[in-house]
Amino acid sequence: MGPQILKRFYSCTIESILTGCITAWYGNCSASDRKALQRVMGNASDTTLFVSTISKELDFLMGMLYSIFCVLSLLGNGILLLVAYRKRLSLKPAEFFIINLSISDLGMTLSLFPLAIPSSFAHKWLFDEITCQFYAMCGVLFGLCSLTNLTALSFVCCLKVCFSNYGNKFSSSNACFLVVVVWCYASVFAIGPLAHWGHYNAEPYGTACCIDWNVPNYKLSAMSYIVCLFLFCYALPCTVIFLSYTFILLTVRSSHQAVQQHVSPQTKTTNAHALIVKVRQYPCVSNPVHNNSSSGIM
Repeated sequence: MGPQILKRFYSCTIESILTGCITAWYGNCSASDRKALQRVMGNASDTTLFVSTISKELDFLMGMLYSIFCVLSLLGNGILLLVAYRKRLSLKPAEFFIINLSISDLGMTLSLFPLAIPSSFAHKWLFDEITCQFYAMCGVLFGLCSLTNLTALSFVCCLKVCFSNYGNKFSSSNACFLVVVVWCYASVFAIGPLAHWGHYNAEPYGTACCIDWNVPNYKLSAMSYIVCLFLFCYALPCTVIFLSYTFILLTVRSSHQAVQQHVSPQTKTTNAHALIVKVRQYPCVSNPVHNNSSSGIM
């Protein structure tokens, strides 16, 4: 007989013996023993995916850091939103993106930290799988919203600095429209795993949840989600941000060279510095109609 057949025979024999012994043992157990066994097996099945894989000391440290970040985020973003509310009638178009960035950061703080902090101190995920899905969805939604918002802000700044004919026409209504687009864009990738395009699961360290990066190994839909996530939520935004600020830097540099050619040596340095500051700050923050001296949120 071949080795594979012998291996299968012995495996089946041993499994049959063990199964028969366990069945006979369980049948002879008392009611209290059965309840204890069911309780242990139930706890094990509930916490297998949500047990911390790092030391308790590191979990405690992470809990402390999360608590500090939570307080700082609440204070910083709360103050910014309060200032924005007080001057809501005089907001500049670019300031809408700053406010939206603060809202997304505050949303992440309020949805993630209340779940992550107690789980870190408890050295395990304290909540059920549905809460895990909610946690991961909020992390993706607010995280992608922040990145996409920064991308839109860099594009608007580039438009105002490098293409002022078009940038000066950018209004508050245009800014509000882009803010809505940012949230819709992030929502597509956040809701996707809930619609079986991708998958959410426990993170490797066991006290939080995120995108399951192992599912693409055996699911084509999850692979397409990861590829689209990389292309449209990482590569594309980073490329737009890099190109936008590159164009801004080149524009500022050319303005500096033009000033050096037309200004006398005595006032060249002072005027060049003043012009560069205006080119950097005025188009992105100020409204061309209002030339007041008050600074924006930025």
